[in-house]
Amino acid sequence: LIAAGQSGDPKALPVILEKVAQLDAAKEFSHHRAVAMALEAQRDPSAAKALADLLGKEGMTGHSINDISESNRQEERSEPLREIILARALYRCGDHEGVAEKILKTYETDLRALFAQHAHAVLTEKR
Repeated sequence: LIAAGQSGDPKALPVILEKVAQLDAAKEFSHHRAVAMALEAQRDPSAAKALADLLGKEGMTGHSINDISESNRQEERSEPLREIILARALYRCGDHEGVAEKILKTYETDLRALFAQHAHAVLTEKR
């Protein structure tokens, strides 16, 4: 899937988007990572809505920690990582109704420096 996206072949897009439609919060992290990598390699704006819809599914967002009172949350690292890589892919595909920008701006103030720095770097990229 990643190779198909990185090939740049527009024929790969429907296959990748079909996989996106099958995903939700219960699916393996590796599947989310694969579609994110494939779609951000293509940077095709027609993929933006599908990524935004995926991020809109239950349990896909809301994993940033922006206040010290939230720092005791014991969630897996894969949940915020999944959220930020999908938001990054969406942003690089042109975003859809500001969904990616909103998520990335939330992560810019995340107490975990790695997430904050990454979100900031994506938001300051030339588009």
